Amino acid sequence: MEFFKPGSVHIDFMGKRKAFLIISLVMWLSCLGVFVVRYLNGSINWGIDFAGGTVVDLEFEKNVDIGAVRNLVADLGYKKATIQNSGLGQEGKAAFIIRIERIAILSPEDAASLEAALREAYPDGIARFEYDRDGGDQFGVTFTSLHSAQELKDILAGLAEKLKKPDLATVSIRAPTREGEFRYQVLMTGVAAQIERAAAKSFPEAKPEVRKVEFVGPEVGEKLRLDALLAMLYAFVGILVYIAFRFNMLFAPGAVIALVHDAFIVIGMFALFGLEMNLTFLAAVLTVIGYSINDTIVIYDRIRETMGRLRSLPLDQIMNTALNEVLNRTILTSLTTELALLGLLFMGFGEIRDFAIAMTIGIVVGTYSSIYIASALTLQFDSLAKKMKPA
Repeated sequence: MEFFKPGSVHIDFMGKRKAFLIISLVMWLSCLGVFVVRYLNGSINWGIDFAGGTVVDLEFEKNVDIGAVRNLVADLGYKKATIQNSGLGQEGKAAFIIRIERIAILSPEDAASLEAALREAYPDGIARFEYDRDGGDQFGVTFTSLHSAQELKDILAGLAEKLKKPDLATVSIRAPTREGEFRYQVLMTGVAAQIERAAAKSFPEAKPEVRKVEFVGPEVGEKLRLDALLAMLYAFVGILVYIAFRFNMLFAPGAVIALVHDAFIVIGMFALFGLEMNLTFLAAVLTVIGYSINDTIVIYDRIRETMGRLRSLPLDQIMNTALNEVLNRTILTSLTTELALLGLLFMGFGEIRDFAIAMTIGIVVGTYSSIYIASALTLQFDSLAKKMKPA
């Protein structure tokens, strides 16, 4: 299949390179700016992989509507939770993957409200209230004088309805083990158990059961974000070395700059539209980098081949000839890949759909950058190198 007959297309790609380089620079700076602004104000939609949280695999013996499960989780106070069908439920059953944005039932806001309520219940009687959002579903209360564990348990049960935290009514309390200590450790129900209990109450006939629970702490998530950045950096350095060895140093910078352009366009678009950034998104960005460099190498190889055939022509004409010759291949490869993604884009859900969105954006900008960034910058660097040579 051919869109253009060989020799029938004569597009002056390099003649318009400066205009497209300016357009590319504006696009890149815009996407980078969106990401930086949203990162600074904390509005990046980090997935649980990067931000920390809990993943609960919940299964029902009968079919349950996903909308009802979503409402149940939202009523528990998890507003940023994502729920998707796991696809593992047998016929007549239902199974969902529930991602919660934190690993503790108490959010920092909940803990502040609880501390205020306890200090009101014990005026001048609490020396310290301890809550570590990374420490799970527990908090510590240190009194200035002796109080019984049962008294504290009764107070918390009374606050359960006031604070809309029913789990406060079922806490277990570790009392001080040494004389003269007044610090009590309060243990609450975990996130998974809380969801399972709420589901059993709302859908008793469906017999909900938590099949699997996974936790990612904020510190681990932060390390994963750093590892993701390093993974892209290593990819860029490796590609720079490969292109310099495979072709020459004039080709290498254009290829790497094109990859940085492609990666940040995808990242910026996800930040702009609030799509979730997680390990699946990282895999998509790295796949886009691999796809883009593959297209760039094919074009570079054709340019080098054409340079051997048309030595007498200026480099810009050689590049135009090579790009026009490879145009059919570039369009067909990109189009067939996009067609393969359409099913995932329109029929997929959750992380699969986000992967397809990232790949769709990446293939478009990757095809564009192979011509108007990688090739155009190679021509610019060649012109600059010739000007820098002594007469």
